[in-house]
Amino acid sequence: MNLRILSLFALFFFVLNSCQKQNDTVLRVYVGYNGQPKLGAKVVIDGVTPNAPYSPFVMEEITDVNGLAEFNLKEYIKPGSFGGSTVDCSVHLIKNSPQSDTIKTIFVEAFKTTKQEFLF
Repeated sequence: MNLRILSLFALFFFVLNSCQKQNDTVLRVYVGYNGQPKLGAKVVIDGVTPNAPYSPFVMEEITDVNGLAEFNLKEYIKPGSFGGSTVDCSVHLIKNSPQSDTIKTIFVEAFKTTKQEFLF
């Protein structure tokens, strides 16, 4: 009887853990200028998918009134990915500027939200 209860509990625990939903991998970039959020800055990320076949990706967003640009990387970092992805993040204070004002390399941890600040 105890073996049956223990087996049922183990099966229940296994099913419960295998049904957990993975969080999306999100990169949130905050851009500030003179102590205020910067509206309309262009943020570009450039990276490579973490699992084979390694394929490059480039994404671009414009900051909102809060100075935030958000990138959802769920299409590039899939379950089974190892650790996350390293991306180059460049910020253009003027969205149609031909060259960036700054660039940083950021490690985006898989299935978590990574936050990065760029202050000018």
